[in-house]
This record gives sequence, C-alpha cells and structure tokens, in this order.
Amino acid sequence: MPEPGKKPVSAFSKKPRSAEVAAGSPAVFEAETERSGVKVRWQRGGSDISASDKYGLAAEGTRHTLTVRDVGPADQGSYAVIAGSSKVKFDLKVIETVPGPASVPAPAPAPAEAPGAPGEALASATEEKGGSSSPEGSSSAAPDGSGAPDDPIGLFVMRPQDGEVTAGGSITFSARVAGASLLKPPTVKWFKGKWVDLSSKAGQHLQLHSSYDRTSKVYLFELHITDAQPTSAGGYRCEVSTKDKFDSCNFNLTVHGEGSLVSVLALLGVPLHSDSHEDAGTLDFSSLLKKRDSRLEAPAEEDVWEILRQASPSEYERIAFQHGVTDLRGMLKRLKGMKRDEKKSTAFVSGSH
Repeated sequence: MPEPGKKPVSAFSKKPRSAEVAAGSPAVFEAETERSGVKVRWQRGGSDISASDKYGLAAEGTRHTLTVRDVGPADQGSYAVIAGSSKVKFDLKVIETVPGPASVPAPAPAPAEAPGAPGEALASATEEKGGSSSPEGSSSAAPDGSGAPDDPIGLFVMRPQDGEVTAGGSITFSARVAGASLLKPPTVKWFKGKWVDLSSKAGQHLQLHSSYDRTSKVYLFELHITDAQPTSAGGYRCEVSTKDKFDSCNFNLTVHGEGSLVSVLALLGVPLHSDSHEDAGTLDFSSLLKKRDSRLEAPAEEDVWEILRQASPSEYERIAFQHGVTDLRGMLKRLKGMKRDEKKSTAFVSGSH
C-alpha cells in the first residue's frame, strides 16, 4: 500500500489521450509501459477488446496501440488501457463530417493519475456520449433513398428472416433500425432460444457486426454464423431498445446435412484423442464408430431425465439438443427439483434404519 501523500507509481510511461475523430476515419490510441513484456489489456465500457475487423491491437516492445477503424456514433464513449494495477481511462468523441475540409483529430490534454486510487490513471473529464460498440460488418447497405421510413410496427426497418444453411456453411442474419430520430445508437442484443445471450458466445464461428449509414441514417446489425453445425439450428431472437422504445423479432435457422465426421463425433460427446501416451496423436475410428453405434441403438423411448440426472452439468446443453429439449431454463429447474427430492428420499431411508 503506498505511503500516505505519496503518488502511486504508474506502469505507463506514456498514456493514451482522449481524442475527437471525424466519422469514417480511424482513431489511434498509443500507450507505453515502463518495461517490456508487460501484459496490456484494452477495454470499452468495462469489457475487454479483442482484435477484429473493427479493432486493431498491436504491441512492439514497450509500445502498445489500439486502432478503432472507420469510427461511427456507436464507437463514441469511454475506453481504458490496463497494465498490472494501473488503469488509464480516455474518451473517443466522434464528429459528424460536413461538406468542406476534412476534420482533423484534436487530442485532449494528457491524462493524469487519479489521487487516492493506487495505480489508476484517469484521463481529462469528457462526457461520455454512450452507445454500444460492435465490430463493423462487411456490408453497410441500406434501403434505397435519401432517408429510411420509420418501422410502422416497431423500431425495425428490416427484420431478420428465417434462414437455411448446409452443415459447414455460413449464413448472415441482418436487422436494420431507423436512426434519424434517435439521439443515441440503439442497443441490440441477439439470443438463441429463450435466454442464451450470443454476445457471450462471440468468437471464431459466431460474430456480431454493426455499422451506420450516414446517408440513409440507418443502423445495420448482423449476426454472422460460420461452419454451421446441427447444434446451430433452432430459434433465435433479436432485441432492439432505445431510451423509451423496445422491439424484438423471432427467427429460425435450419441446418441441412450431418456436417463433418469430427463435428458429429463432437456432438455425440466422443473424445477425439487418447489418454494413452503410446497412442498419443492417433484416432481409433473403429472404437469411435462402435461407441457411436451403441448410442444410435439406444431405445427411442429412453428417459432423457434419467440421462441428465446422471450427467455432468457441462453435458446438459449437448444432451438437451440431442433429445429436442428447447426450454433449458425449465430443464434446469426440473433437474434441481429431482435432485432435491432424491436427497429427501435418501435421508428418509437412512433415518428409517
């Protein structure tokens, strides 16, 4: 703990500055650490930033750089860089461009360490303009015309539609929201089933993109699924909300075909490697196929609840998809009740003896 009245030592020798950047231009923030080899994290709204089409991350020695490409209203807000116990906050303000000379980014005063917060540095105060940030999609197409009409039903100009894809293929679902009357970008969330928030599943095979067309004043939000598998099929939901409005739309994805052998074996829960050192790196397909056949020969009327009761919690989702259980929350509630009743029954039998 630092001595009273003594300023904490920062891990940064150079701190990123708050900046004002013209819409459509890249925003670059730089930080330098006191020594090399320090792990540095960049954050937006308290969540870690990963390299993507929207964000570029670079590290060379003690120098670390965050690049926000093609900035728009949705990128405006508060950011931070973290190294060890030191945290520096800074703001990005997006300026709408107008005909005439291009706007030049105007850096704000350098940030200073926050007194009374060990190891934490705060940038000069800039009011956060809000708005969620998502990687920009590959397409920013909007409806034809200089402006987009308001959705007569809700907030959507175009709602995501049902889709079909062959196993192993890719598919993109799109939603468009009119932004002419909005002071801030709308908040959009994608769900699978009733409660699985897809923002927590984003990665190599599932990506969320957003962009804004300044001509038509339309926001484009996309859900992109690559290497679709049987587990990708099912019902989805897109929710959009503003300060005083809310709208949602349900749609379905159908996946045709069985997909690759590896995907099918993974769906069945068959391990794809051997624990034996002498067999490491090899795959015994005969034993795998036997295990698969034994599962396929199981009686159709087998009790899925008995299977779930004996399975590990990490297997619940796979078993539910195999047996067509879509209400995962209800499934978990019923399992909890079954296990509670089982404990009561065991306690009663023990007490009777």
